[in-house]
Amino acid sequence: MNVTPALDALQKLWRGPLYMVGGAVRDAVLGYSVSDTDLASPLVAEEVVRLLQGTPFTAKPNSVKLGTLGIYGMGEKFEYTAFRSDSYAEGGAHRPTAVEFGVDISDDAKRRDFTCNSVYFDIGNRKFVDPVGGLTDIQKRIIRTARAPEEVIDEDALRILRMVRFAAKLGFDLDERLKRAAINMRTGLKNIVPDRIRDELVGILLADAENGVKNAHVRGMELLAECRLTELVLPEVYACTGVKQNPKWHAYDVYTHLIKTFENTPPQLELRLAALLHDIGKPPAGSAKGRTAEHPDFGAWLAGNRLQALHFSGKLTDRVTELIRLHMFDLRGDATDNEERLFVLENYQLIPELVALKNADRLGSGMRTGPSPAGERLLKTLETMKDEGVAFSIKELKINGNDVMKLPPAIRGYALKSLLRQNAVDPKVRTREGALEYISAFPG
Repeated sequence: MNVTPALDALQKLWRGPLYMVGGAVRDAVLGYSVSDTDLASPLVAEEVVRLLQGTPFTAKPNSVKLGTLGIYGMGEKFEYTAFRSDSYAEGGAHRPTAVEFGVDISDDAKRRDFTCNSVYFDIGNRKFVDPVGGLTDIQKRIIRTARAPEEVIDEDALRILRMVRFAAKLGFDLDERLKRAAINMRTGLKNIVPDRIRDELVGILLADAENGVKNAHVRGMELLAECRLTELVLPEVYACTGVKQNPKWHAYDVYTHLIKTFENTPPQLELRLAALLHDIGKPPAGSAKGRTAEHPDFGAWLAGNRLQALHFSGKLTDRVTELIRLHMFDLRGDATDNEERLFVLENYQLIPELVALKNADRLGSGMRTGPSPAGERLLKTLETMKDEGVAFSIKELKINGNDVMKLPPAIRGYALKSLLRQNAVDPKVRTREGALEYISAFPG
């Protein structure tokens, strides 16, 4: 365990033992990089605040009720929690309704979710303290609860998704009893606010980014399916299960294709979401029309509703839904050069992500390899337009607002937008003279 000079200095100021606990200990044992350091001891928050007065460290309360503090000093920040036991409302709703301080380290360990997060490191004595067998479970690479899993999940149903996230990002397996309890108690997630579910889902979707565990994000989706959680968290994805596709273009059903596409995307949230949701419009499009050509529009609408329900930001939701809506553009390579240029002009900020989605979509078909020809064409067109000096916004045009003042107010904006589109396909209007001539053709 790496004890920094700040931790060493803090421990020497402490009254009694001071412990590192949680993810910092777990990740250090596994050889993963440690970012956030959680601390614990028997001292309650008020005692810590008094203890650190006049020292290089300051303590600021995070939650008086839960006894948590932020400790700052010597260029580092630590999260501190006094030993405690927790009580939850019936049915579980993430936060304890009451806490009791003054408990020992064993009781503090048992209030935590999983054994791998319940290993302590005594900073002063440089030794591990392991009340619930977490070190053994870390070595076995297994997620197990610190108490009976039914009790742990009943207190806080969000732990079901935390279970999946930890198993995915750490490369661990699930304890069988825990897995059964999660399946049987999964509807408790309905008591959890969408923001919490969203945050855990994001951790699962980006699980491979944290510790470099290969395909951890795919493993996360597999665990969601095995524990029958997909139907609760992403019902539109679940609805794609078993939906057949044209064998000329696809080796898999829609659900498997979504997972394969998702597998082949880099760890970028909006791209991962777009990949996972890009074809969710196929079941309703096929049902309503007897064909799935309109599925991008159906899918964008469904994805927007789901992302809003999970309280994702409007900006991210807009980008994801736009990627879904556009992902079939020029799939057969029959767009004209002008159509291609106008498409790039209108969507140039999304082109890199759209190309990545097209590449993943192609690989996810199970029928083709290599980059998407349509995507390669988009990239080439974008670079060509940049080299030619094409303006991608009205601000980049060779004229400004003063140059259109002679036009009636009602058409000024239209004239500028028209010029912007024309500049994508006509080099003459990329000069000031050509732009002024183009604008002069509008009725004054």
